[in-house]
Amino acid sequence: MLKRFLVLVGLVLPAIARAQVPTPGHEKPVKLAVLLVFDQFRGDYPERWKAHYGPDGLNRFLERGAWYANAHYPYAVTVTGAGHASLVAGASPSVHGIIGNDWRDPVTGASVYCATTERHQRVPPAKPAAKPPATTTTAPIRKGAGSPERLRAPTVGDALRPDSQSPSKIASFSLKDRGAVLPGGLNGNIVYWWDSESGDFVTSTYYRDRVAEWVAAFNAAKPADRWFGTTWNRFRADLDYDRLAGPDDVVGEGLGIVKKQGRAFPHPFPSDSGKPDKTYYSALYNSPFSNELLADFALEAVRREKLGQRDAPDLLCVSFSANDVVGHMWGPDSHEVLDITLRTDALLSRFFKELDSLVGPDNYGVVLSADHGVCPLPEVARSKGAKAARRIDAVKLGQGLVSHLREEFSLGEKVQPLVGPLDENMYLNAKAFALGDIAKARESAALWLRKQEGIGRCFTRGQLESNESTDDALLRQARLSFHPRSSGDLLVLPAYGCLFGGSAIPTGTSHGTPYEYDTHVPLLVFGPGIKPGKREGKVSCLATAAIIAQFLKIPAPPAAEPVPGDLR
Repeated sequence: MLKRFLVLVGLVLPAIARAQVPTPGHEKPVKLAVLLVFDQFRGDYPERWKAHYGPDGLNRFLERGAWYANAHYPYAVTVTGAGHASLVAGASPSVHGIIGNDWRDPVTGASVYCATTERHQRVPPAKPAAKPPATTTTAPIRKGAGSPERLRAPTVGDALRPDSQSPSKIASFSLKDRGAVLPGGLNGNIVYWWDSESGDFVTSTYYRDRVAEWVAAFNAAKPADRWFGTTWNRFRADLDYDRLAGPDDVVGEGLGIVKKQGRAFPHPFPSDSGKPDKTYYSALYNSPFSNELLADFALEAVRREKLGQRDAPDLLCVSFSANDVVGHMWGPDSHEVLDITLRTDALLSRFFKELDSLVGPDNYGVVLSADHGVCPLPEVARSKGAKAARRIDAVKLGQGLVSHLREEFSLGEKVQPLVGPLDENMYLNAKAFALGDIAKARESAALWLRKQEGIGRCFTRGQLESNESTDDALLRQARLSFHPRSSGDLLVLPAYGCLFGGSAIPTGTSHGTPYEYDTHVPLLVFGPGIKPGKREGKVSCLATAAIIAQFLKIPAPPAAEPVPGDLR
């Protein structure tokens, strides 16, 4: 195994020292703390379809656990990388530094991805990259392989396992690399994610030089291939999906992978070669069955690694990504999201049954949340009376901003005033402006953007860096998404109900705003000593880290939001 260099020693050491002393309390530590993250699982889903859940999936939390029905992220840019880091650090991006999935180095302009570094490589090595299948978005090119070294704050896992000599294990798994890497923290030692090109679970040289024997055996059995030749159809033939979710075939929904899955059920799993291949695996990812595959992998890890079945307590983090891919493609008011939510409930029931058997029902505690919510399809929102909801052509918007800055600052036609495309985090090319003009350029760009249709707010770096108190709630949220070492010159937020996109892909939906449909997520807790019942008051979902720490009887991360007073 390659020797790892921990970039946050100065931040982590205080937490390590405190982690040796258990927190007071009459309960003993659980043998296994479990963090379940369902990517893009909006906060209204538990209640919206509660009557149709079984007794021991989501209802284990809703009826026998603590249900925080009004949990929110406190910051503005609600995306996957930021959400996963925030849940385990217990703090906002302004503290832990993961401001998004991708950003730019403010000095060099180089593209940065939240969960890789170039010096680490995939294990096993990846085959030469092929052209990705068509989706609703164009994925950026990311170099290197999984590494949590961009985290700038300690996580709850770092307190449990402060160094490689610790007997505790931190297992973190996901269908996305960032969904596995960031929850695992700096000292995660059993960290794997699914590769939708090969259908295998992989890791990186940050963690080990070869996959564990049990992982190799799991991959060799090709479990992802068992859905080949099948279709995804509705889970519950007894339910009226139109009544519970809305029409199945709606303008604005996507057509699936390589536009061959369609807008309405049933959804096939296409293949380019007539056998399981990258297109098939990508289509499988865009269905509930990839979640089933991940659950199988996580439970195999519990068995083979004896998680929660040893003298030392362990942490298991599982991030289910299929809900996000499905939601992006068909939207939150679709038959598909209803169906994957019902299947999520059944998956949880199976998962808990296995943990009850392997670990013991009184020996583990679980926190369930999500990394963000999702915006309704603008077409659906308009049909319900939201006339301002629309898609914003980010390409045209960016071109307009470039033209404005060139004219305002007398720049030549070949001068590029922006670094990268228009996004929530905007970076100006400081070299394009005369000395001292960068601050003026920020103000000029912000004034222009604020006048454009579909733009809600635009904050300059100066506004975000300021420590002055403000009554502006959106500015406060924006500041919590700002980190001086990674954020850009502008933070651009679409108006309520609006989406950034491009004219070539006018379908699907997204997230990343400070509005309640993106910030509202579940916060569900079940385990020893938890007081059952629904809580209506607004809380921060960033209390997750402290709740896990309380289960394990270790100190919470230094900057973590506290445990809600009514949990026990």
